[in-house]
Amino acid sequence: MAKRLKVMPKKPLQISCCLVFDEDSRILLLQRHADDLGGGLWATPGGKQEPGEDPATTAIREVEEETGLKLKNIQYLGKHSLMMPHGVAHMRTYRAYVSQDEKIIINHNEHQGHQWLSVADLLTTEKIIWGLPTTLSDFGLIQLLRIDPTLADGSRAVLLELAN
Repeated sequence: MAKRLKVMPKKPLQISCCLVFDEDSRILLLQRHADDLGGGLWATPGGKQEPGEDPATTAIREVEEETGLKLKNIQYLGKHSLMMPHGVAHMRTYRAYVSQDEKIIINHNEHQGHQWLSVADLLTTEKIIWGLPTTLSDFGLIQLLRIDPTLADGSRAVLLELAN
């Protein structure tokens, strides 16, 4: 059974995520387990960095644990500070590409489902995780034409580092 995060730690939580794209440039989103913080929201694969673990290793491990995908190549995009009502996370983001032939095997202890979504549809899709449109915009993957609707509760996503 997955360990449920009910309360954020006092220090920023260190997390890594991976933007997994298919051949049609759609992004893989996982629906967070109802018992987790942000339960029911759609997010990219990722999770907490273990002590002593390299952030890239965290991203690869989390993708495999959550989807069954064994990524071979990931590219570092940058780091954000996500300030949400329940706490702060420092998130390192990576990008990977997979073939449409690869089967997604959801770990139902961690997530309720998955979908492939065009990045343009993120702005009109309900229940997207905090700051995902802003994150994609900061990396030049989506044009944010208005305020990020996922930050309407006062949350913020601040770019801390952009990869070279």
